[in-house]
Amino acid sequence: MSALPVSVGIALLAVAAFAGVYGRRQHRRSALVRATETTDVRDVREEGRIELRGTVRAAEPFDSPIRGHPAALAAWEVEEWDERGNSEMWETRAEGVYATPFALDDGTGRVTVDVGDHVSDVSSGTGIHEIQVGPIDVDRLTDVGVSADDVLAVLDEFAVGVSVPPDADPPERIADFVRGEAGLAGQSDSVTNVLDFGTAHGERRYYEGVLAPGDDVYVLGHARATEGATHPLKPEGVVVTPVEGETFIVSDRPESELVDAFGAYRYAYAGAALAAAVGVGVLAVGLGVV
Repeated sequence: MSALPVSVGIALLAVAAFAGVYGRRQHRRSALVRATETTDVRDVREEGRIELRGTVRAAEPFDSPIRGHPAALAAWEVEEWDERGNSEMWETRAEGVYATPFALDDGTGRVTVDVGDHVSDVSSGTGIHEIQVGPIDVDRLTDVGVSADDVLAVLDEFAVGVSVPPDADPPERIADFVRGEAGLAGQSDSVTNVLDFGTAHGERRYYEGVLAPGDDVYVLGHARATEGATHPLKPEGVVVTPVEGETFIVSDRPESELVDAFGAYRYAYAGAALAAAVGVGVLAVGLGVV
């Protein structure tokens, strides 16, 4: 038995498993968006899964946590450069979605959307996505948004708002954000930076994207009756929210672009098949089977 081919084979099979699981998740998301018909707000009459498209209206915007922009919804992510062990990479420390209730107006009426606040502590593995590569946000890397709990926020203008070197005093807004967010640990120090070149261990990047009043919005969520609503329901007696165990999607992209973004599952499936085939072959050689 040869150790190197065995190790390579096992690594390729692990890659195949990850790609397969990732492809399945994106396939489910794509199928969900394609299969759910868009409902006009005026036709909202019952509880259950619902897809809406319109404009963000009537919200009390808050200051987004990273850049302080007026927002009805803010998606954010914090990643840190880590040089411990044998790897040097950007690792996601935490990500989340903050939102205030807002009205979605599609020209036929208005309905309230209440996304709420959701945070995933990636470093501890709590509340994180169904899949991950170590502490790395695969959704952002593949341009399909930020996931926290069952909420996926896909925003076009999602970019680094602030970079903070290790041992530096962060801007006051960032310092307040880190202190106030229980799911986000403090920044690492620069223990490896005495002779460090390039990106310093512990450097952080704070990403952010927002939905503001007046922005176009796509929502796929769960309609439920508000307390005291009359039946049959009317839009004013309905609120659209996330429900545990169901995917909730909010985006400023058109539905067609979301389907395209999730459509990468085809490449994931192809990569999984290739990695599995090569991995089995290499493993067989290493074990002396062939």
